[in-house]
Amino acid sequence: MKSTRFSFGSAATFLGTLLVVVSLSFSFASCKTDDNNDDSLTSGIALIGKWKDSYDSTYEISQNEFSNYGEGFDSYAGNKLVISITSNDFSSGYIYIQYTRAADENWNYTTDKTKAPDIGNWYAISYKSLTASSIKISGASKDGGETSTETLEEAMAEFTIENGYFSTYSECVKISD
Repeated sequence: MKSTRFSFGSAATFLGTLLVVVSLSFSFASCKTDDNNDDSLTSGIALIGKWKDSYDSTYEISQNEFSNYGEGFDSYAGNKLVISITSNDFSSGYIYIQYTRAADENWNYTTDKTKAPDIGNWYAISYKSLTASSIKISGASKDGGETSTETLEEAMAEFTIENGYFSTYSECVKISD
């Protein structure tokens, strides 16, 4: 004789599977195709990659991380990357990161939070004039300004062009995707 008892394990498995199927359905339904020809798709792809300025400093941007370095040196880096687009044509905006590598008091870059208290805090990079092959990038900096904030929301409010950050931009060319 079969048991008709309710099994929480079976129900949980069924609901989990149903949730995955529904999520995938929505994901596929919202995917962009070549027929859509939407600039936001092109912009997102254009921002991702390695960029080099005239001083041989490299800015590497992935979907989740940002890193600045050069031959023989490391500069700042972070993860949990968030992009805020500020122009209708997607050519400018802010990149927010949570520091994973930052400067200590002597401007040596380290991943040791005991030496660089900004690690774990939020920082912003401004970008403008984005094309498929070039970009202008500026890290947040101003005399007497903050070097990081505890939350993403604070970083978004503090690190703005209007607040006097981002006065100098590096002109970069794309060296790889």
